[in-house]
Amino acid sequence: MIKKLRIGVVPYMNAKPLIYGLNQHRDSIELSFEVPALLPAMLNNDQIDVAIIPSIEYFRSGNYAIIPDISIASCGTVESVKIFSKVPIQDIRTAALDKSSLTSCALTKIILKEQYHLTPHYTQWNGQYDISGTPVDAVLLIGDNAMKVTDNEYVTLDLGQAWFEYTGLPFVFAVWVIKKGRRIPGINKLLKGAKEAGILCVKELATTESHRLQLTQERCLKYLTNSIRYNLGKKEIKGLQTFYQHAVSLGLAPEGVDIVFNET
Repeated sequence: MIKKLRIGVVPYMNAKPLIYGLNQHRDSIELSFEVPALLPAMLNNDQIDVAIIPSIEYFRSGNYAIIPDISIASCGTVESVKIFSKVPIQDIRTAALDKSSLTSCALTKIILKEQYHLTPHYTQWNGQYDISGTPVDAVLLIGDNAMKVTDNEYVTLDLGQAWFEYTGLPFVFAVWVIKKGRRIPGINKLLKGAKEAGILCVKELATTESHRLQLTQERCLKYLTNSIRYNLGKKEIKGLQTFYQHAVSLGLAPEGVDIVFNET
């Protein structure tokens, strides 16, 4: 029996264009769906061979190589990474963070500290109840959950837009990685081809996701084509480096980690 390539992916709408093209390789690929925070440990423990991981985890580990030309990013409004606050943003004193996304948690701390000069008391949001019942001023939600909360009940802060206003750069939320020194021949080509196939079929994906999430097809299509970007070009890399610098300055990542790309 041929050993399947084990790929770790997130279950959210924003990743669907990156994995759509992998469906035609199901005889040789096994997909594992998990929240972003769990995928790095699965990769480290060799439960999977390649994974989409939070960008902050790339810098915290220092043991990965990035698959080039692909990311989950935004250049302005992202829609699916938001702070929902019961008070004006500048009055936030307590905040619960969605523990499923380590990058978004780090970005929240950077934006609130450096743009709003806030250091609230942080707790974890466990996702077990409606956020209106949380005994905190604000809650960070990511992914499909953030898309489904009604904005008009809260003061909202879209973290993709906040980052862009602060830096003028895209924000890279997640990247494909493999372990440094691990050779998987053709992996770069495979994942880039899957991305290109997904982007070509984005209208079909938007229709499927609209049924799954009970959102309009128009909103899903706008999200997948305007809010989320899938390239990892020079501007995205600069945004990634800038995020790393801010994370280091706040003690959220270690110093001395370079961006290294996989070459196969």
